[in-house]
Amino acid sequence: MSYSLQSGIASILVTLGTITHCVDADFLSQLSIPARVAATKLCPFQGTELTLQLEKTESAKPSRAEAFEIAQTILDKRLAELGPAEIALVPMPPDQFLVQLPNTVDQRQALDLITQRSHLTFRLQRPSTPELQALLTQKTQLQDQLKSNPPNSKQLEQQLAQIHRQIYRPTALTGQNVRDASYEAGVNGQYWDIALRFDDQGAEQFQEITKQVAGTQGAIGIFLDDQLISEASVGIQFAKTGITGGAAIISGNFDLETARNWASQIKAGRLPVPIKVLKTESVQTEQCDAAHSPAATDLSSIRLGVSQS
Repeated sequence: MSYSLQSGIASILVTLGTITHCVDADFLSQLSIPARVAATKLCPFQGTELTLQLEKTESAKPSRAEAFEIAQTILDKRLAELGPAEIALVPMPPDQFLVQLPNTVDQRQALDLITQRSHLTFRLQRPSTPELQALLTQKTQLQDQLKSNPPNSKQLEQQLAQIHRQIYRPTALTGQNVRDASYEAGVNGQYWDIALRFDDQGAEQFQEITKQVAGTQGAIGIFLDDQLISEASVGIQFAKTGITGGAAIISGNFDLETARNWASQIKAGRLPVPIKVLKTESVQTEQCDAAHSPAATDLSSIRLGVSQS
C-alpha cells in the first residue's frame, strides 16, 4: 500500500531518540513466523507465479552478475517476511527470477514488498532564502488543495513530490547505514511507526545532522524511493550534542500494512537496480517428481490464467 501524500504530511513529526518497543508490537512480532523460501519450484503448488526481471541501468556498477546476486539475497529476505507460508524464489540467470506465491499469501502486499527498490535517504532542508520560502508556500497551497481530494489529485501529488525534492538536499546518511528496522504501535495507538537502528557510521552522521537542525526552523526529510514519507524537527536541547544513541522512530500516520512493508524493505536492503514484473500467472501444479518432492520442478501444470504486466 502506497503512502498517500494527502494524509497531512505537513503536520508529521518524527520522534528521534532511543527506541522503545510497545507491548503490542512485541506481541505481534512473536506471532510472526518467517516464510520458508525454497530455491526450486514448489510441487504440489496452487497460487501465483511471477516472472521478475532486473532492469538495465546506465551505471557500470554493480556489474550485471553482482546485481543479480545482490538482488537474489535481498528478495530472499523480503519474501521471508511474508510468512507463515512456503514460497519459492527460483533464480534464472542472467537477470530473471521466478517467484511462487501460494494463495495463502496476500498478493498485493507481496508485490509491493518485491518490487519497491527501497532506497532510504535522510535529507536536510536547504538554507532559508526567498526561493525556499516560495517553495514552502507552494507546498502549503498544494497540501490544502489535496485535502479536498480533487479529481487531479495524482497530478497535484506529483507537483508536491517535486517541490519536496527541491526543499531538501541530500546527506551522507542512507538506508545502507541502517542496521535494523522494525514497526511498532504509535503513541496514540491509532497509527504505526517505523523504528530504525543505525550502524556506528550512521549513528555519527545522524548525530551530526540532528545537531545542525536542532532549535532551528529547518527540518530533516526522510525519503523512501525519492518520496517524502516523513519530516522531523529537532528540539533546541540537542543543539550542542545532536541526538546520540543511534536510533530513531519515524512517525507518519502509517497504517499497519504500510509500516510493516516499509520496515521489511528497509531491513532487507536496497535493490541494486529496479525490478519489474514481466508476467503473472495463476498456476495449479499437481504432478511432482517423486525424487525431488515436495520442492521440485513440476512435470505438468494446469495454467488457470495468464496476465501480462
